[in-house]
Order: sequence, then C-alpha cells, then structure tokens
Amino acid sequence: MKRIIMAVLTACGLLQLACYKDKGNYDYHLPEEPLVTGVDSLYNVFLGDTLIVKPTVTTTDAKAWFGYSWRILIPKEFRDTTFTGPALKLVFSLPPDRYAARLTITDSSNGMKYFREFEIEGKTQFSNGTLVLSREGNTAQLSFVKPDSTVMPRIYRALHGVDLPGGPQQIIDLVHKYISPTPALGYWITGSETNDAGVQISTNTLLQIKTLRNNFFDPPAVAKPGYLESSATGVLQGVINGKLYVGASQTYYGSDVYGMFGLATAGDYELYRRAAFNSVMPYFLGYDLNRKQFVAFTNFGSAAYIGTGYQVTDITQFDPKAVQLDLLHFQQINDNNCFAFGKAIDGTLYELKFGAAFKGYVELSPVYKRAFAQPSLITGTTQWAGTPAEIFYFTSGDKVYRYNPLNQEIKQLVTDFGGKTVTMVKVTDNGNTLIAGVDGAVYLLDISTGKFGDILKKYVSIPGSPVDVVVRK
Repeated sequence: MKRIIMAVLTACGLLQLACYKDKGNYDYHLPEEPLVTGVDSLYNVFLGDTLIVKPTVTTTDAKAWFGYSWRILIPKEFRDTTFTGPALKLVFSLPPDRYAARLTITDSSNGMKYFREFEIEGKTQFSNGTLVLSREGNTAQLSFVKPDSTVMPRIYRALHGVDLPGGPQQIIDLVHKYISPTPALGYWITGSETNDAGVQISTNTLLQIKTLRNNFFDPPAVAKPGYLESSATGVLQGVINGKLYVGASQTYYGSDVYGMFGLATAGDYELYRRAAFNSVMPYFLGYDLNRKQFVAFTNFGSAAYIGTGYQVTDITQFDPKAVQLDLLHFQQINDNNCFAFGKAIDGTLYELKFGAAFKGYVELSPVYKRAFAQPSLITGTTQWAGTPAEIFYFTSGDKVYRYNPLNQEIKQLVTDFGGKTVTMVKVTDNGNTLIAGVDGAVYLLDISTGKFGDILKKYVSIPGSPVDVVVRK
C-alpha cells in the first residue's frame, strides 16, 4: 500500500515540475490577411463569350507566396469544375443558368487559406427581357422584348415552326425561392382550346421541354388548365380539368421528374379556375362550381380534400358553405384575407371578403358580403388584379379602374389607351407597377403610392392582344 501511495505522490510531483518548467509562449498571432480586390459578387456572361476575373492581392508580409484555385459548382450535373492560376479565364459553355463559384487563395508560406465567393450568370439573348403572350386572331403568339425595347415577334413559331396551343391564358415563371443561386426552371405557357393546352420552355433558350400532358406520371386524355402558379419550391400548382394538382417537389430540383403531377387530389368537387395556395399555413382553398361553396384542402406534404370540413367563426355576413354565386374573380392576398367577386342568380354583383387561418384546423372568418359599388363597369371580358395592399385593378372596355375595398372608391387610371380594349392587367414589382395590354401594345404603369397609372414604359409592335406578360430582370 505504501508503494502505491509513494508512486502516486511521485507522479504528482513530476507533473508539477513539468508544469513549472513549461515556459512556452502561448501568445499566438494570426498572419496578416491579404487585401483582395477586383472580385465582384456577380458576373454576367453570354454563352460563348470569355469570362475573365483577375483579382489584385496585396500584403505587407514579405514571406507570403500565394496560389489560386477557382471552383464552379454545377449542381444540375452533380459536379464541379476547378481551375488554377492568378486569373480565371473561361470561355463560357455551361448551360445558361446561375452558378455559385469560389476563389481560394492559399499562402504556401504558412498554409493559410482565404476565400472569396461570387456568382456567375450564364446568359443568352433571352436571359433578360419581357415575354408577351398574345392572341392574334385564333392563334396564340409568344414574343420577346429585349431590354432596349426591340420586339422579337412570334418567337415561339420562329424557333419551333409550329404555333402554341390555342386560347392563350398564362405565362408562369417557375421560381424556387429556397435555393441560391436561383435556378432557371423554365416557363409554362398555357392555353384553353386544345386537349394538351400547355408547354414548358427553357428560361434561357425558349425551346420546348415538354407538354402539359407529359408533365403527368400517368398522362390524362385531356389536360385543360385553369389558373396555375409557381409554388415556393418552383413546381406548378393549380386547377387542371377542374381538379387540384400540385407538382412533385420531394426530389432534387434538377431531376427529370421534378414538378411532375401524380393523381389529382381526390374528392367530389369541380373547382373554379382559380384556387388560393397559402404559402405559410398548411391549407389550400377553392370554390366548388357545382355546389357554389368554398372548399378546403389541407397541405401536409400532399393535398387532402376536406371540402366544407372547416370551421366558420360567424355566418352573420355570409356562409362560405352556401355562397351561391357565379364567381368572376377569387384571390387571397398576402396569405391572409380572401376576396371574391361574383354574380347571384338575380344578376346582382357581390363582393365578398373573409379571413382564412390554420389553427390545427382550417378556419374561415367572413368579414362582409355587399353589392359591388359600380356593377355597370364590369363586363364579360373584365380582367382583375389585386395588390399586396388589397387594392384591385380591373378593366372595363378601353379603361382601367382602381378599386379600394376599404372605402369602396373606384377611380379611373390616367392613361389613355387610344380607345382600344384593355385585354389584360397584372400587378408586379410588389404592387408598384401595373402591366396593361391592348391590341399591339403593352404598357407598364406607375401605381406606387399617390400614382394613378402614369406610363413608365410602352412596348409596341406586339402581334395581337396581350393576355399575359412576364418580366425577367
């Protein structure tokens, strides 16, 4: 036992002695970080052009010796590419898209590495500009307007030798909000007069990728879309053949099956052409044309029809389960309040407002049902558009009106469209710009605070009457 105690005491003594004798210098200093200039956050390069990035690196450390490595990520091809040298010189031949890149500067004198992140935007002549979908006679036309306002008319026909599906309705820009850099997922162009009324085209080349029927795992005999939109994950969602569809987003966004449709959400319903897709809470809303009532869907990874199995806070104003209107427009604003405009059987035009929320169940809260202030302005061709501020713009013949539901004020915009019927209105720029179309022309109008439609820009030589516009910056 005494031997054990002695051994322990001896070890402790040696440890103390070692600590006493350790007079090392622990006051470390990081090497001076070099100053790097000449690397921007974003580089735009056209297909076939040469991208040159040549940084300037300065330091006061005489021992520093720098090496350079450039890495470009190509996620859709599951690879990257790396270059070495003090400058990146690249003849751009990658598919037009936005790519994340990194410059790594290595100081071989001490092993330190320094990084600079940037992005490369691969472009074609179609990467920036405005797409215009129009009706020319009985034909759907797609035109492209360059940033200098030069119009390339009937571009789809020029590229493909055939026309788009008839009855032009929409251009939908697929945007994945959760990926940076934002990938180019393409546009969908929809119509209403054929059994396969939609085509997907490349964002940067405008070449066809597939048709709407071919976006189904099991293609239906008929694919006639209502109003469609891009989900937050960049897949189509909306009404097709009167049923609710949401594209598949459970796989990699570059996969061939990303965004494809499975079966429609099962249920006994036929939806009005436009539904409300809440991006914050797990529910969707639609309007059943047969029973003339609002119906709900839960969204927990996939949509499930619950019909009128939602809660209603008060039916004093109106009962969402017994609306009995033929809808003209339905829209949810800011994932919150819903507005609907529709006619009763006696011809009275009504306006409805109700809140919607998810509290472990879907809850609708009717706010009002009232006769529309000036029903004579609403025609069979009236188009509607709502802003994030809950202001609505609608067409009436050759005029556009601003409607504020808060005080029921209706005010004509100041722009004179030369007596031509206004065929479309669309709100962009977070509610500050209104796009309006008439035969042969597209107008961008200022509707920011205190403005009533002053012309910001006008594009002419558009074939036919515009029905939808997408601006890509």
